[in-house]
Amino acid sequence: MKKIILLYITLLTTASISAQIVARETINNNTGANSLAFIDGSSNPGYNSAAANYAGKGILFPSMDLTLALNGAPFDQGLVGGTSYNPNYYDGLVVYNTGTGAVTMGTSAADVAPGFYYYSNPSATTWNTGVWTPISGGGAATAIVDDVPVDTGNDVNGAEERVVRLSGTADGSTTHIDLGTTTVLPANTVNVFRKAIIYDATSGHVVSESTGDYDVATNKFVTGNGLMNFLLDAGTYDVEVYYTE
Repeated sequence: MKKIILLYITLLTTASISAQIVARETINNNTGANSLAFIDGSSNPGYNSAAANYAGKGILFPSMDLTLALNGAPFDQGLVGGTSYNPNYYDGLVVYNTGTGAVTMGTSAADVAPGFYYYSNPSATTWNTGVWTPISGGGAATAIVDDVPVDTGNDVNGAEERVVRLSGTADGSTTHIDLGTTTVLPANTVNVFRKAIIYDATSGHVVSESTGDYDVATNKFVTGNGLMNFLLDAGTYDVEVYYTE
């Protein structure tokens, strides 16, 4: 019996050591002083290939609930080293968020939802001044409501894309929609016109998507894309305008 138990322990130890060697060879391969990668989990063709059944696998990121994260700052009040422990104040931290709602650490442009987020806190002097930003493919959807411009979460050449839902009118004789002059989107507010989605005001169905010319002084845009414009029936339409200021 003792021999059987000893053999079993030996096999387990060997398997554990072998697994650690595989992990080390996969992660650390080709990293070093001349590499930009701190951890390289993809560069070893011996493990990350179809022949090896992609034994290298992917990276499983830590999951956390950003609606509860660091409430009370337990990690930054000297308990584990203060600023010497976290000199970057979490700038660049990437996590998979599991919570839904308002964040308790830093801020966010909108309530968070399950998905990947990174913490942007450059040039900060405290841990709680950053902004949680959804990585593409994650995060809460933009809530679009009438007459309220909101950020879409898309950065366009350094400018935040915005969207606002307005009522527009077509006169039935020209290929454009007039959004009128309002305090919501006053004249000359739009810097870059991105697109406009036009809806039938009665049914709510999409009529068209326009990417053509936009007049910032009159808040009128062409119904079409500049190559093929079309004439809408006279009437009132709901319009979502995407733009940067």
